[in-house]
Amino acid sequence: MSATPPLPLRIRHRIEYGIFLLMRGLLRGLPFPAASRFSAFLACQFQETFGWRKATTARRITEVLPETTPAEQARIRKQAARNLGHNFCEILNADKLDDAWVHEHIDDAAGTAALEKARESGKGVLLVITHFGNWDLAGTIVCRRGTPMCFIARAQKNPLTYQALQTARQQSGGLVLDRDDPKLIRKLLPFLADNGVVAILIDIRARGAGETHTFLNRPCRLANGLGLLAAKSGAAVLPVALYRAPDGKHVWHPAPLRFFPDDAPNKKAAKADLLQSCLDDLSPHILTHPESYFWYNKRWVLEI
Repeated sequence: MSATPPLPLRIRHRIEYGIFLLMRGLLRGLPFPAASRFSAFLACQFQETFGWRKATTARRITEVLPETTPAEQARIRKQAARNLGHNFCEILNADKLDDAWVHEHIDDAAGTAALEKARESGKGVLLVITHFGNWDLAGTIVCRRGTPMCFIARAQKNPLTYQALQTARQQSGGLVLDRDDPKLIRKLLPFLADNGVVAILIDIRARGAGETHTFLNRPCRLANGLGLLAAKSGAAVLPVALYRAPDGKHVWHPAPLRFFPDDAPNKKAAKADLLQSCLDDLSPHILTHPESYFWYNKRWVLEI
């Protein structure tokens, strides 16, 4: 259970939750293909009509992809909004995504082989991902094969919708832990020791000064929970790019497996190098498929 104190409920939270329940009922009531298309359409139209983070998204895309034309940037922005709508529908229907759906819509052969190889160490796996494609599907892929899986998530301002989304995310069988839980590390280490898989998002801006790294060809300051967990657990580190291809199929592209070097003379530098190597592996995929990236995080990763 989360150690974060519950946030006070506001009228706005209840209204948002009511809209969420309406959307959930609609998207779960329609046939899944129609629901996914409808959700993508609504997400794009909502941004176009009401301007939800439209200017912010456009500015960030220009920052990361300055060589692209305004027309191409607009296409990326609109497709990214559609991707968000598809993600939302897939999360709400996670319990309906059976093996046949996974086989048809997720190209995970390489990722599955890499994960099985990573688990051979017996010390667990840190599945390194970014806010790319539908990162929640990493749990679907892993849990479908009977592997213990854990996600780390941060509480949102609306506790009602947050809890509903967490419940939906756990429908695939994975465990979701609060990123701000002071006992988080103590909970994760036994999980990894039992050869479980922990998915960790690394494109998270540090709350304080943080370490300076390079991501998407730009400087950033990131929290390095990855380095800390890898050093303490000895778990295998497997970076994975999970993105939505133009044909709508999800592609799981694993990077080379790595481990924290126990004999490193400078542990702090080794942790920083580990994180940077994962960023270097995953950045090119985002730059190639920017329409699958989550440009909407209020704590923009590239703000220094």
